[in-house]
Amino acid sequence: MSVLLIVESPTKVKTISSYLGKEFKVLATFGHIFDLPSDRLGIEIEKDFAPEYVLLKGKKKILSAILKEAKASSQILIATDPDREGEFIGSILAEKIGKKKQISRIRFQEISKDSILKAVSDPGPIDLDLVDSQKARRILDRLIGYKISPFLWRAIGDGLSAGRVQSVALKWICEREEEIRIFVPETTWLIAASVPFGPGEKERILFYPERDAFETEKSAADFLRTILEKTDQLKVLTRKEKNGETYPPSPFTTASLQQEAFRALKLPAARTMRLAQELYEGVDLGKGKTQGLITYMRTDSVRISSQALESIRKKVVSLFGEDSLAETSSSYRVKKTKGKSQDAHEAIRPVDPFLTPESLARLGEGALSKDAKRLYELIWKRSIASQMRPETWKKIAFTAEGAGLLWKGEDTFTVDPGYKMLYGVREEKIPLWKKEDLLSPSSWDLVQKTTEPPPRYTEASLIAKLEKEGIGRPSTFASILETLYKRKYARSEKGRLFAETLGEKVNSFLQTAFSELFREKFTSEMEGKLDSIAGGEESRSKVLSEFYSFLDSNLKKTDIRKINSELRQKPKVPQYGICPVCKQGERVKKKSSKKKEYYICSRFPECDYAEYVS
Repeated sequence: MSVLLIVESPTKVKTISSYLGKEFKVLATFGHIFDLPSDRLGIEIEKDFAPEYVLLKGKKKILSAILKEAKASSQILIATDPDREGEFIGSILAEKIGKKKQISRIRFQEISKDSILKAVSDPGPIDLDLVDSQKARRILDRLIGYKISPFLWRAIGDGLSAGRVQSVALKWICEREEEIRIFVPETTWLIAASVPFGPGEKERILFYPERDAFETEKSAADFLRTILEKTDQLKVLTRKEKNGETYPPSPFTTASLQQEAFRALKLPAARTMRLAQELYEGVDLGKGKTQGLITYMRTDSVRISSQALESIRKKVVSLFGEDSLAETSSSYRVKKTKGKSQDAHEAIRPVDPFLTPESLARLGEGALSKDAKRLYELIWKRSIASQMRPETWKKIAFTAEGAGLLWKGEDTFTVDPGYKMLYGVREEKIPLWKKEDLLSPSSWDLVQKTTEPPPRYTEASLIAKLEKEGIGRPSTFASILETLYKRKYARSEKGRLFAETLGEKVNSFLQTAFSELFREKFTSEMEGKLDSIAGGEESRSKVLSEFYSFLDSNLKKTDIRKINSELRQKPKVPQYGICPVCKQGERVKKKSSKKKEYYICSRFPECDYAEYVS
């Protein structure tokens, strides 16, 4: 008996082959083999939105090799990635191979010998609902791209594109840019008394008088002077304590991994996904052992299998002892996930929790890059932490009297670090002050407070918003960002997302011409319908028909001349709010001879305000 096992990535071939017998032949598709044509719509709208799939460039030899081996094999196992796209690739291969062959689908969450052997022993059918969901998603995106983009070409320029999800993400970036432009900062001054826990102690709490902030530094300084004329101490009136717990975060999903990798490691989402793919597909651990290091990295679930939980909890005990464990193996917070495709997976976790980051650090750079090792450590620690006891903390709030004023000071202290000991957090010293105690501030300071505009999105915060609003899939977030960069609609600079001039033009046009199509609610509802197709609750035909009817009505009522006229009437030079120096003119963005952008006041040279953007 000969068995052909088909995977997507060539990296998996060697690893999986080493787990199986000689009767198995493992071949890779190298990703998609078929897709919609690049030079035409490729969808027969009148024939129930039938897609036309063509063989991708460079895939002829790959397909021929698979079909040849399939012809000689007695059984074919489709082992493409366990997600919508993997299901689609497997289904189209099954069609090409033909019904005369015994074709089955196998899925595995990790690339380890036990997992592969278990999957091979328990094959099943291809999930046609999942395939339909992926087809519908691709058709939707193609319809929007082909029907909307020509309007952009006529209004702005050739080569531009609109996207079902990317255009909503661009809308948010542009809206934030506008909020920053019109923001006018306000500066106030506060008085703070810095009170150390004791003589020579570094730990301290800041006390603030309960009164309005001062508009000028002089008024604050004058007031502080009157305080110091009356007293140099504060008398404790009350001490209130509140105890609480912080539970460990859930194991990683695709979205939370991208967010945390950006926050902790400064890794862009696209690089995080490439590194995670590398960790999933496996590395040579030496002594002839090749293994995947993490479970499948495209998932919405925080669930961990019972077998993996047992192994993780054993590792916790070996590191910190029995009392460091969470009370139950399900104590981490579990969120409800939508759809069946991605929630069928486990959370992203290490395949072997006893394979520590320290042991991987000893592998050479050729086996695993520095960033890949850092990402593994992030995943490993998150999984270990999820099964540890919570952090316990104490919040202490004081009121005190001084110079006839009521002063307030508070802080939160770690009593037991719990899971945070994994990240180096230790128990903190707590002030022992009680009612009637006299406190001697080590300094009395003037604190400047300047209001700031809302921060620009980072990749992490934009991904968090996409996830919260239910727009797009976590597996596509990285490609959405890459598309915005590639199209010159947005750029990432020092971790912040800036709207490019072209991106603002495109967004302005789309929100004027197709506001109903590119609003959050519509995009989120469409995502829900795609999940319903995957769950077998709605038909692909019905969802596509309803969408196309909506799209067609929007296209027919779009008057390109009227919209262009409206857009031309808007000021071409963007205004950036009131000048912070003279409070009269407007800040205007200009470009210097060195091609650096900067703001100047519209009253220049009467007002000499100037500030570089970057």
